[in-house]
Amino acid sequence: MSGTQTASLFADNSLSWLAKFSSLLVLPLANEDLAIVTGAYIVVNDLMPVSLVTLGIYGGMVASDFALYGIGHGARRLPWLGRCAIGDRVLQFGETLKRNLFGVVALCRLVPGAVFVVFVACGWSSVSFGRFALATLVTSALYLPIVLYLVVLFGDALDDRAGLWTWPFMFGALLAAGFMRKRVFGLHE
Repeated sequence: MSGTQTASLFADNSLSWLAKFSSLLVLPLANEDLAIVTGAYIVVNDLMPVSLVTLGIYGGMVASDFALYGIGHGARRLPWLGRCAIGDRVLQFGETLKRNLFGVVALCRLVPGAVFVVFVACGWSSVSFGRFALATLVTSALYLPIVLYLVVLFGDALDDRAGLWTWPFMFGALLAAGFMRKRVFGLHE
């Protein structure tokens, strides 16, 4: 989108772009892959500029990471939250996180299901919030553009051939890739 198209986006449909942007902020709280596929759909169909899509998804990813850290930190002080959120896996990651925070946070982006356990463990084991924030900001900033670019690239190519069926297929492909990542890098006993 050019500068005039972006300006008209804000002037013409102020509530429409705000709703799309808000959904991109909230979707990563539920599922980052779904947020990325939705963002790619929006980019491919020229509904919003790629910069706003990326900013929305990135903001949601970071907010969800901070929320998980907060759950772990709160579990130290609230017994009922500790019973709900802290398990054996969380306790196992405590020392590993203090030694190699960046590596573990980067690995969490690749392993489905690891984000919850590891980020709650960061809060529980009193990893410095500054170090955690820096690690999640950097790894999210590296991971998101690469994955979003790949989904936009493949989605755009498939959209010409398969139409709207492209986007459920892309979400299914990301889920399958997530399943394979979990099998390869799995954190099970």
